[in-house]
Amino acid sequence: MNMDMQMKLKMTHVARTLALCAACAAGSVSAQGNAADIEHGRQLFMKNGCYSCHGTVGQGGERSAGPRIAPMAMPADAFKTFIRNPPEAMPRFDERFVSDADLEAIHRYLASLPKGRSAKEIALLQVAR
Repeated sequence: MNMDMQMKLKMTHVARTLALCAACAAGSVSAQGNAADIEHGRQLFMKNGCYSCHGTVGQGGERSAGPRIAPMAMPADAFKTFIRNPPEAMPRFDERFVSDADLEAIHRYLASLPKGRSAKEIALLQVAR
């Protein structure tokens, strides 16, 4: 594994850990589900390949593969309807592939993730003058 891939994996793990910590600190975990439910949703998000277009923490895919979907603001019922009947570019996931319970777990995971910082808030992305 090359250094870039190792760094990406470490950063993904750190981002996930920070996201869960931030959700716990904000009290949103109790509102959205407990940590085990959120972790189960994360595992389903990965298992079902959602990450391949939307990124491992719903940040959106590279080269516009899939839009940012976290933090999830869409209500759970609307999310389920969207996944069952998506626009053309997204594959359809009917009940044979992803159960309603699994979609609810994925929704809880995405809803638990905090909003990321804007590029203006990240010092490393600022141009030195």
